[in-house]
This record gives sequence, structure tokens and C-alpha cells, in this order.
Amino acid sequence: MFKQLATFALALSLLASYAAAYTTIMKPVSQECYFERLKQGSHFSITFETAGKLPIDFSLNDAHRTPIYSMPHTGEGSYSYTSTSEGRYSYCFKNNAPHEIVVNFNPHGPEDEVFLPTHDASPAENEVRKLSHNIEEVRDHFNFMLFRNEVHDQSVADTQKRMFHWSILQVLALAGVCGWQIYYVRSLFKIRGVV
Repeated sequence: MFKQLATFALALSLLASYAAAYTTIMKPVSQECYFERLKQGSHFSITFETAGKLPIDFSLNDAHRTPIYSMPHTGEGSYSYTSTSEGRYSYCFKNNAPHEIVVNFNPHGPEDEVFLPTHDASPAENEVRKLSHNIEEVRDHFNFMLFRNEVHDQSVADTQKRMFHWSILQVLALAGVCGWQIYYVRSLFKIRGVV
């Protein structure tokens, strides 16, 4: 009974974490920004990955639109930040490519992350905080891998379907050419009176 309950809880937590991920399809040469309202001292972290590891530009701006962090031309990344002032922070993805790019990202705002207070924290509490953040990153990366696996499975299924239809077409064309050759050779011998 306990094992079944633990399995159900694990499946539910994985489903909930998978539902927290966002996916966007960025148009060619475009930028998409998202906002997070943070109080002073709030912790915010984000992990992202593009399908096919195609390069995009990532930037995080504070409430005054001053760049805090940027990652140019990258296919995946993560960043953590503790806000220094209250306001509306933005994180942006920029696609400079002439084609669409699929971006998966997991933002973790202050309501998602429960951290121990940083003041008067013991070394063990600091390590627990780091471990918690690392576990979130592993879980996010696992979700990205699941998404990537679904995309590749769909691509493989489509390719196999096209190969099947192409091979059927080749068999029909080969049978038609063989039949036409037999007919032509027979008619050639009939004209000469050999058959």
C-alpha cells in the first residue's frame, strides 16, 4: 500500500513539474519577453533549452530595464538571481535566425521556490538550499529530455511512414516496368515470328 502511494505521489509530482514548463515557437528574427514581479531579496531562477540546440539570445533585465545577465547564441542555459530591488523583472529570448525555433523554459519565481532564510543560515542549511536548486535543475533538464524524446519519436515515425510509402511506390513502379518490358519483348518476337 505504501509503495503504491509513493509511486502515485512521484508520478503526480513529475506531472506537476512537467505542466510547469512553458513552450513557445519563436518566429524568425523576433524577440519574446516574459515578466516576473519580484520583491527585494526574492530568488528567481530559469532554465531553458531550444529544440535541436539552435542558438538564441537570452537576457534578464531588472525593474529599471537594465541588463543583469545575458547569454548570446546559446541553445540551453540556466541562471539564478536574487533581486536587489522590488519591481517587474523581464527575461527575453531573441531569435536572430531566419527560421522558427522552439524554446522550452522553466521559470521558478519566489512562489515556486521555498528557500531557507539566508541570514543566520548554518552551513548545512546553505547546502540544503544548493541541493534543492540542483534538484530543480535536474528535474527541468529531465522534462526537456522528455520533450526532445517526443519530438524525435514523432520525427522517426513520420520518416518511417514516408519510407514505407516510397517503397510501395518503388515496388509498383518496378512491377510496371517489368511488365512493360515483358510485353515489349514478346511483341518484338511476335513481329519477327519467333514466338
